[in-house]
Amino acid sequence: MRTKLYAYRLPILAGFLIGTSYIPFPPWALFFCLVPLMLFWRNVESAKSAFIGGWITQFILNLLGFPWIAHTAIEFGHFPVWAGALTLMGFAAIAHLHFAIGGALGFWLAKKFKTDRAYMMGLCTLVFAFCWQEFPMIFPWHLGYPWLWAKFPGAQFADVIGFDGLNHFTILVNFCLASAVAVLFLKPIEPISKRIGLRWIAAAVAIVAALNVLGLGRAEPWRTTDAELKILAVQGNIGNYDKQMVELGRHFRDPVVAKFIELSQKGLIEHPEADAVIWPETAFPDVLDIPYQSDTNATKVRDFVRTNQKPLLTGAYSYEKTKEESYNGFFIFDKDGVTPLGPYRKTILLVFGETFPFSEYIPYMGKLFPNQGSFGRGSGPTVMSASIAGREIAFGPQICYEGLYPWFSQALAAKGAEVFTNVTNDSWFGRDYEPFQHLYMTFARSIEFRRPLIRATNTGITTGMTASGDILQFSPQEREWTGLFRIPYKTEAPHTIYEKICGIWRWVLALGLVLLLAFGRRKLTEA
Repeated sequence: MRTKLYAYRLPILAGFLIGTSYIPFPPWALFFCLVPLMLFWRNVESAKSAFIGGWITQFILNLLGFPWIAHTAIEFGHFPVWAGALTLMGFAAIAHLHFAIGGALGFWLAKKFKTDRAYMMGLCTLVFAFCWQEFPMIFPWHLGYPWLWAKFPGAQFADVIGFDGLNHFTILVNFCLASAVAVLFLKPIEPISKRIGLRWIAAAVAIVAALNVLGLGRAEPWRTTDAELKILAVQGNIGNYDKQMVELGRHFRDPVVAKFIELSQKGLIEHPEADAVIWPETAFPDVLDIPYQSDTNATKVRDFVRTNQKPLLTGAYSYEKTKEESYNGFFIFDKDGVTPLGPYRKTILLVFGETFPFSEYIPYMGKLFPNQGSFGRGSGPTVMSASIAGREIAFGPQICYEGLYPWFSQALAAKGAEVFTNVTNDSWFGRDYEPFQHLYMTFARSIEFRRPLIRATNTGITTGMTASGDILQFSPQEREWTGLFRIPYKTEAPHTIYEKICGIWRWVLALGLVLLLAFGRRKLTEA
């Protein structure tokens, strides 16, 4: 066992460095966290070993970076502590297999094309980057987001290359440093190798410096706006037990609705200048479609809106009678308590929480697992225009982790969204990890597409971000709270470069792989 641990010491170290450099940790090892794994790939002797090394890395980083998985299993699934720990272990075992697949496939290609070890490390790295870009993940994180978390100027350059671009440049920096270590320490030290090693280090420094320089000043044009939305955000802090009881019995819903109305009324007394009110995901704990708006609780909400003459944006349930399907929805009431638009229905559903794998293709899965995956899927990104304070505002709704997917917000921006609205309930995930990871990954969309974001949550963190990337006040966590957000925005805002090229990185990486294989094979033939 000691021998095996020693053999995989570099993947173990990489897992520790990555896991302790992701949000909410300071990104202290961001630019060298992958170096040990790349050096391991350089000297590995089999595809099996490359796979195991990558698997060990992702297993350790998952344990360190995503411990909220255990908390969620205990809180949401009512698992005992030991079962929650086993759930985390299961997640850590399979969640990010692109680390393992990338290394193994890169090794296989290197042997197939008979490249040397330096090129094998390059192939493994490039295949790994491609796999990271394309691998399906429940929580699609990467190393681009810590740039925003750390407030590096380079984060502002994401409106050109996206945060996925920052991720790939971060991988490239790691590769440059790994190459420097390989030249300086894994080969006989010679004057020429020392110069080459220093050049690799200089390249890594130059990439980081260039990205940060390119980000300087990019926020300034977006600080000039021609409109402002003053919106009151209401954080109800409804506990998870209450949320579940609401789903089981109608009489549990009355106090939830009463709490949101009471908090909103107090908030409007403190901030009468508010143009509108926003409530979080499923804040209204019942169906809110027009056929059901005569129900008692829906009537209370409509009366509240009419009395205050303040439009309301809220998460609620939606129901399609013809399909007999329920949806996680987003509704907009105008100042007269009318919903002139149909609801937006959530498109990207959380696996196991809102949908069960393959349930759309195998109808009887719903009968086998009646308590899992009961929501229908919406029709895709939808822009909702509403008249607020005498202006038509085009909202781009995101429900929960739909804000993590660039393609989703790209579609909203392309359809004319002026303000992104993200309604979320992070109460199932604990305080310290997921809420901050989820928040900053959602923030990233504001910079990529230069649209301001208002984020309303059940238990925190409720906040906002301007199109220039300025972060607004944070609500306290796990407390009832209301706050007024002044959201400056541009009407008919221009479109960013990244909006036009979103999705290009898969093609860039694929082309790079083809060129590297061709160049590496030619180099060996000439030698």
